Amino acid sequence: MVEHDLAKVGVASSNLVSRSIVCILVIFSTLLFSKDKIIIKNYYCIKHSTIFLQDIAPNQRKNVKIFQIPKNLANYKIPSIDIISAIKKITIKHIIDESGGIVTFDRQCNIDFDKFKIIKAIKNIFRKKYRYINIKSIFIKPVNSFPADFENYKIKKISIPAQNLYKNSGMFSVLYQNATNKISRIYFRFKIIAKITLLKARNNIANGKILSRKNYERVIVKFKKIPMNFIKKKELDGYISRTFIRKGQILTTFVLKKKKLIQKRDIVTAIIKSGALELEFMAKALNSGNKNEYIKVVNSSGKIFRVKVIGKGTVEVQ
Repeated sequence: MVEHDLAKVGVASSNLVSRSIVCILVIFSTLLFSKDKIIIKNYYCIKHSTIFLQDIAPNQRKNVKIFQIPKNLANYKIPSIDIISAIKKITIKHIIDESGGIVTFDRQCNIDFDKFKIIKAIKNIFRKKYRYINIKSIFIKPVNSFPADFENYKIKKISIPAQNLYKNSGMFSVLYQNATNKISRIYFRFKIIAKITLLKARNNIANGKILSRKNYERVIVKFKKIPMNFIKKKELDGYISRTFIRKGQILTTFVLKKKKLIQKRDIVTAIIKSGALELEFMAKALNSGNKNEYIKVVNSSGKIFRVKVIGKGTVEVQ
């Protein structure tokens, strides 16, 4: 019985040793093979414009120059086939291309350009522009190169072109200034992931219709490209359609207008003030107008007056 148990122990020990040897061989062969192959990735963070073999394959002992990227470009894209061709000229190592065809070299990945401060400022700009926006995240990436002494620069101003505030991606610039008042303008690309609340037509709306709550609704949509003259109000009381509006269309000032306090051809009360004296007469409006706007009216005798709108159906002769 004891001999049988010892035999089993011997077999188990032998199996354990065998597995250990196999594991060691696998690890050794993996390490050995890893030095014999070069993997091309789609992105490399670099600090210089000269690309060496170890920039692409750090496990390689041989470190020779492969190619040079333009010094004025912060991010440089190159077809992976060009890199493979350059490497094959200096080594016969096995090359595996995992880049997808295009390789990006980024020289600005290690630069501190106050990324989070810029993102916070961009977020505040969009929140100021859109009252009902829910921002999930903002991504920014520099386009041009930073000065060599960039560590001495501080943010002075962030500018986004007005037209880029109506879409979820675009360009903006940041002015940096150093202690000697030297200015450097760096351009960035941004992408914003957010949702926004807008007003949409609930049904088809005929031209010239005064809107009511049954004609529109508030909807939450992905922030992609927003009409420049979107309606910011919660309610559209007093708005009239300028043209035919399709069901589902986002409502803008291009298709809507505010109903005037006085419409053309309305009969209004015209007031004439002279000191403590105040006279009134009825007149017909010759054009439309809102409060504090000037329009013309004609009385029953055909005389035309220039008047100021002071209330609904009431004007004051100027």
